[in-house]
Amino acid sequence: MKRMKVYINGRFTDISSAKVSVSDRGFLYGDGAFETMRAYAGIAFKLDAHIDRLFHSLKVIDIRPPLAKKDLRDAVRRAIKINKLKSAYVRLAVTRGEGRFGIDAFVGAKPNTVIIAKELDGYPEAFYRRGIKVSIARNTRQNGHSPVSGVKSLNFLNYIIARMEAKKRGFDEAILLNTEGYVAEGASSNIFIVKRGRIMTPSPDSGILQGITRDIVIKLARRLKVALEERRVRENELLGADEAFVTNSMQEVVPVTGVDNRKVGGGKPGDVTRLIRIAYQKEVIYDTIHRI
Repeated sequence: MKRMKVYINGRFTDISSAKVSVSDRGFLYGDGAFETMRAYAGIAFKLDAHIDRLFHSLKVIDIRPPLAKKDLRDAVRRAIKINKLKSAYVRLAVTRGEGRFGIDAFVGAKPNTVIIAKELDGYPEAFYRRGIKVSIARNTRQNGHSPVSGVKSLNFLNYIIARMEAKKRGFDEAILLNTEGYVAEGASSNIFIVKRGRIMTPSPDSGILQGITRDIVIKLARRLKVALEERRVRENELLGADEAFVTNSMQEVVPVTGVDNRKVGGGKPGDVTRLIRIAYQKEVIYDTIHRI
C-alpha cells in the first residue's frame, strides 16, 4: 500500500511520522490559514489563484508568508509528484507557528507550512444527476462585519457546527445566513440561485469567503452571456428559486434540488445549472491541457 508523504517546512515525511508541536498556534487556537485545491492529471487547478488568496488571508491575520509565492507553488507541485497522484485533493496550511501559551504570546513565532496531497476518486455521477438537499442553519450565523469573514481560517468551528446540524437532519450541506438575515454561504461552498434564467449569488459584503470556483463560475456565466448579479440575497429568494447550485474546488458545480423541506425546480437540476457545470468542466480540461 502506497504511503502518503506530507510536506512540512521544506521536507517530506511519511504521514505516520508527520508532526507539528502541541504548542503550535494552529493547533492551540486555529491561528492560521489554509487552501484546498484539486489536481487533475497531476496538475493543481488554478494554483496561482489559491496561492494569491492564501497570501491575502495571511496579510489580514498578520502572518508573515513563510515562502515566496513561487516556492509555495513549487512545493505544491512536488507534493503531488512525490505521491504519484493524478486526481488529487491538496491542502496547503500555514500556521503562525510555535509560541508560549496565551492568545497574545506569539512574538517571534516562526510560521509552519504543511501540505497534504492525497488521491481523490471524485464523486458519483448520481450526486450531480439528482442534486443535493441543503438546510438553512438556524443556530450559526456568519458575521459579515468581521475582518476574517473573507479569510479561509484554520478556525472552522462555525461551519463544522452548521454542517453537523444539517447532517443530523438528513441534509447534505448547511447554508448560513449572516447576522443581518441575508444568505451568506454554505459550510464548505458558495451558493448560487437562478430565477427566470438569471443567476444571483451573495456579494462579498454578505460576509462570504470568495471561493476560487465561485469566481470561475461568475466569469463563465458572463462569457456565456447568462445574466448574473452579485448582491445581497434574501432567504425567501433562495426558498423560491427556480434552480440553485453550490460550488467548491473539490465538488465543482453541484445542483441543489431541495432547501429544507421544499423542492427546488421540481426536485431536478435545471438547465442553467447544467450549462454552468459543463462550462466549468471544459474550463478544467482547457486549463489542464495547456499546463501539461
